[in-house]
Amino acid sequence: MRGEFVPYAIAFRAPVATGAGPWIVRRGAWLRLRDDEGREGLGEAAPLEPLANAEAAALAVEREPWRGAAFDLARLDLEGQEAGRPLAARWVEAPRASVACNALITATGVEATAEDAASAVAQGFRTVKLKVGAARPEEDIARVAEVRRRIGPAVRVRIDANGAWDEATAMRVLRAIAGCDIEYAEDPVTGDAAPLRHAGVAIALDARTREAGWAAVRSRSFGALVLKPMALGGPTATRELALAAIDAGLLVTITSCFDTPVGIAGALHLAASLPGPEVAHGLATADLLAEMPLEGLPRVASGRLALPAGHGLGVRFRGSVP
Repeated sequence: MRGEFVPYAIAFRAPVATGAGPWIVRRGAWLRLRDDEGREGLGEAAPLEPLANAEAAALAVEREPWRGAAFDLARLDLEGQEAGRPLAARWVEAPRASVACNALITATGVEATAEDAASAVAQGFRTVKLKVGAARPEEDIARVAEVRRRIGPAVRVRIDANGAWDEATAMRVLRAIAGCDIEYAEDPVTGDAAPLRHAGVAIALDARTREAGWAAVRSRSFGALVLKPMALGGPTATRELALAAIDAGLLVTITSCFDTPVGIAGALHLAASLPGPEVAHGLATADLLAEMPLEGLPRVASGRLALPAGHGLGVRFRGSVP
């Protein structure tokens, strides 16, 4: 097999505010892996952190776990094409045809956040996820309360602080919003979140490494695990961890990491193969990025993302290949 990385730098349609700072440009690389029969499998290396320039991106995508994730996905794509079936069917005979997604609310300010959440619900989303931690704690509390008021009790609300709070701040915010029926708070602090288990809101861990994910499964110290295949070495290792977490009684959410339709499609196939009750996954992110030369990933419709048509991954380069 012959592999080639194709670097990209794609602007966000609007800056995305997170507890770790704003994202302006998404840098990474697509992997094109060709087999001896002329088929091309696609993978993606998209490091979690914002990268300052092309040189930093080139170095990052050659490191693990990003490189391994790209090759794992590209090989799975090729296997699916060779077998004449979608990637998800590699794992289960009848994968879900589509998965529910949470709407990612990136607006700042109380009114703008509530307006975007209400708009997402009107479009069919039944779960919304708010980025918090970039504003003052009092503003985040007000944002969450106003979102709950605007969207009503039937829609699930998640928050993600990207580890921006210290323990005291996290405890204060979580206790203040506990009455808002929050499905879970993702990464309220960096490090040990055990003291927050009595704050009245379930705590989710965004497992940045396989080791962290497996430790959480063994300890059962979290109510939910958020798993990014890109950060865990690809769909194969991520699915093994996800199945163990589900067996342990944890809620598992598969998410993208602001990657392109290649990485999103890989995560989508994985999510569609998981057992148990339906969970909203964090995969409705493709439209955050400007246009790119890829086709095959459906648009989110009524809060759901359908599997791509075709064999393997189902996403291909459009028109002239970079």
